[in-house]
Amino acid sequence: MSEERKVPGRQARRRRSALGALSGVLAGYASLAVAELVSAAVRPEAGPVVAVGGAAIDRTPAPVKDWAIRTFGTQDKLVLQLGILLVLVLIALALGVFAAHHRRVGAAGVSLFGVVGAFAATERPDSTGFVDALPSLVGAVVGAGLLYVLAGAVRGAPERSAVAGQEPANAEVGTEPVNAEAGAARTPAPRTAVHLPVTATTTRGTGRPEVGRNPAERQQTHDTQQTDRAEQADEPERTEQTEQTEQTEQTEQTEQTDENAQAQEDTRPDGEQLPNQRPNQPPNQPLNQRLSRRLNRWPGGSPRRRFLTLAAGSAVAATAAGALGRSLNGSRGAGAIASRARIVLPAPVSHAPPVPRAARLAVKGISPFLTPGKDLYRVDTALVVPKIDAGQWRLRIHGKGVTRPVTLGFDDLLRRDLIERHITLTCVSNEVGGPYTGNIRWLGVRLADLLAECGVRPPSKGGPADQLVARSVDGMTLGSPVEDVMDGRDALLAIGMNGEPLTFDHGFPVRMVVPGLYGYVSACKWLQELELTTFEDFDPYWVRRDWARRAPIKTASRIDTPKPLARLEPGPVTIAGVAWAQRRGIERVEVRIDDGPWQDARLAAEDTRDTWRQWSLSWQAGPGNHSLTVRATDGTGQVQTSRRAKTVPDGASGHHSVVITVD
Repeated sequence: MSEERKVPGRQARRRRSALGALSGVLAGYASLAVAELVSAAVRPEAGPVVAVGGAAIDRTPAPVKDWAIRTFGTQDKLVLQLGILLVLVLIALALGVFAAHHRRVGAAGVSLFGVVGAFAATERPDSTGFVDALPSLVGAVVGAGLLYVLAGAVRGAPERSAVAGQEPANAEVGTEPVNAEAGAARTPAPRTAVHLPVTATTTRGTGRPEVGRNPAERQQTHDTQQTDRAEQADEPERTEQTEQTEQTEQTEQTEQTDENAQAQEDTRPDGEQLPNQRPNQPPNQPLNQRLSRRLNRWPGGSPRRRFLTLAAGSAVAATAAGALGRSLNGSRGAGAIASRARIVLPAPVSHAPPVPRAARLAVKGISPFLTPGKDLYRVDTALVVPKIDAGQWRLRIHGKGVTRPVTLGFDDLLRRDLIERHITLTCVSNEVGGPYTGNIRWLGVRLADLLAECGVRPPSKGGPADQLVARSVDGMTLGSPVEDVMDGRDALLAIGMNGEPLTFDHGFPVRMVVPGLYGYVSACKWLQELELTTFEDFDPYWVRRDWARRAPIKTASRIDTPKPLARLEPGPVTIAGVAWAQRRGIERVEVRIDDGPWQDARLAAEDTRDTWRQWSLSWQAGPGNHSLTVRATDGTGQVQTSRRAKTVPDGASGHHSVVITVD
């Protein structure tokens, strides 16, 4: 075959692959949209993206999670979801290209990913059972079916004869061209002659005899064949689009002729249909060929037009399904939002001590003493923030050493004595100088009092349990030492922050706050269960992922201003920041400029030993590049270590430094 004849074939394959890729993306989009709609009837957390994302988080090594938090901050979940969608798009593209040539296998691939999503949904810690698999399974069925149909439209009419093992519908029958000109232009390959009855001619491209035509019609058909062959000889380099169009027209003409002929064969001379014959149905025709013929008659004209019609219709339907599902999922939280709006927080029986005026330094760029709720960091594994109706919320307390198990509602907590405290919360993923710490005014029930009412005793007083496991509605488990919770510190079941009910992002309606412990062992959000057990009997979520069982907060300090790589003018510069060592307090902060001596910074007044302290140092800056370093000393006299350590397994350590330029 000449190079000129090969090019159109390659172009056709490329076009088919491109349309197949588009089919895969549309099928994937429809699958996710339908899954979103079904998840509205189940629960938003059962959606395939959320389920697979949660499974990915659960199986990600701790150093990778730490890198993601360090790199993307509180946007790590959005980045994860976008990454999942990107992977799904790439897989959909590949399956679509494959389905353009092997559509059953391509559709099976879509179904396989539905099974993966269903498995991920049912294996989540908060799974409600098989019902969580429905969004992924239903979405996969829709996606696989749509890909199968679109791939069939991509393959178009020329594929029908190939499926049946026949020549294309425009293949010629015979051994020689009709006229000399056609014979000179095209030399058909030798083929076996087809012997036909004397009284019949063959329909072009089918190899079947014409039946029931008079001599004038047969002559007209013969003349038409001669004209077509002459045109083929004049245009040997026709585009594949033209060939496909002619194939479609010729095939439709052939099918109509076949049906008319078969109708005559299956009918007696008096017009009565023969037994066991269906009207206008060619005998012994394979099922897939009959289905392809039916599809080819579907309104829309050419195969490409039919494909575009199907693609546009499926895109519109998928968009509508996805929008409806998102709307319904959004409305599921309406009751929770309304319940939060109705809450009026009671006045505490014990207010937080007034913050000393000297605890706040008037330095531009320093962290405020109290962190606004909207600025408090959020680090958790929930891809969908739980929205819980406070009126339906329940907390169960049980386990070893619990002589009086109890189940509490939100109103039960409101009726108890509430206390208000300023407590600095810190995440174990906080790098040296990082942002994952904040000081909040919390309102809640003293946890030690509640446990004591249930008969719980700390290990130092003979209690059998040394670990308090907190469970969230999303399946998260955190483990706190019972001794720490009951040693007199203000460990809380918090219901308010900064004078308002908790926000949904930060654990509404109830969360735990334990001063002096990193959040991953104490600050369970969306709390629903407290179980007394031992560290030997149970490993919480993060402990199973290489984090330490016990995690007291390390002494730390941070430079807030000037910012790293800042460019300053020569002259007086104020260096300022915060330092914290919950349960021990901060006694001293020192700053070093370049390789000079450590200089004592001015400390703001202390509020409590559970809150951070602001500090500042005035410096006469000279031209050049300078390195600024800070360290703190806690209330026990322990100086902050300079030894650098990563966050895994029990928190980062080291001195915070920034480099600036003075012009």
